[in-house]
Amino acid sequence: MKKKILAAAITAALVMPLTASADKKVVGDAMVVYGKIHVSVDASDTDNPANEAQDYSVSSNSSRLGFKGKHKMGDSGLTGIYKIETEIKFGSGGTSEWTTRNTYVGVKGGFGQVIAGRHDTPFKTVGSKWGVFGDSVGERRSILGAFNGRGNKMNARGEQALMWSKKFGGVKAMVLYSADQSDADTGGVDDKGDTLKSVGVLYMPKKGPFYFGASYEDWDDLDGRGETDGFRVMGGYKAGFGQIGLIYEDVDSATAAFTRSVYGVNGKFKIGKGLDLRAQVLVADDSDAGPETGAVKTSLGIFKKFDKQTQVYAVYAQTDNDTNANFQGADGGHGDEIKTVAGG
Repeated sequence: MKKKILAAAITAALVMPLTASADKKVVGDAMVVYGKIHVSVDASDTDNPANEAQDYSVSSNSSRLGFKGKHKMGDSGLTGIYKIETEIKFGSGGTSEWTTRNTYVGVKGGFGQVIAGRHDTPFKTVGSKWGVFGDSVGERRSILGAFNGRGNKMNARGEQALMWSKKFGGVKAMVLYSADQSDADTGGVDDKGDTLKSVGVLYMPKKGPFYFGASYEDWDDLDGRGETDGFRVMGGYKAGFGQIGLIYEDVDSATAAFTRSVYGVNGKFKIGKGLDLRAQVLVADDSDAGPETGAVKTSLGIFKKFDKQTQVYAVYAQTDNDTNANFQGADGGHGDEIKTVAGG
């Protein structure tokens, strides 16, 4: 794949957020209040001749507030569970909805856990577990699960979903079915039938050097462009120095621009107490739509963790598009998207 080399930084970001998360029991296990504050200050260059100014922004990076709980159902051996979670926007107006993130009700027991509502697909979860930049400007979703000119599409939450999950030793199995992923009706019958099916397995031990994940996902109609399916396989190695991970994604679609492969490598390297360096490279191959339709995203960062709940970091990220490609500099959970032009 021929890369277009540019002299200046294409998409740059200096990010220095305060990250915190905590759980507070309000009524025992019946209600736990939790949240995460992840605010960054970004500077970006879009490499767009129509807008040559470098933009400054405040991003919320999937900051959130949530309520969750569980209740033992008598002597049945079953436990009822629920979660209500919403995104919090620090730099701009928010939303009045309380279901912008994973929100569900369910039950768990010896069979595992079954929930109904809205939840990350196993396909998305496998990618999330691989990434080392979280929701920052360096995160994965501008390439992984994204498509030329269409942005982040296959890192979704299942809408109107049923999901089963269970751990078998150290391996977690997940199956999600979304009855009508594109349905926008309220008060009507959900009869459009644009279903989403997603399955996955994860092995992420707290101890032990190796981790891996694999997932498969099928959409009846992705982004209004026909049937699309794909798979992801990721794995890595942890040791005293930190960790190194690899990922591969392949998508086949009725739409030529959605038929392409992505591969990536990342690492996290300890350089001091609570201090590490991180690097990540993701490469999108040319799609079936034609040549020069791929891109490369490179992310570099230094992270300082003060305690279990607080850290600061600085991240630089650059997306380098081929002549006929238009992948974004940032997409997905970061909040503020960084768009460019073909070849930018």
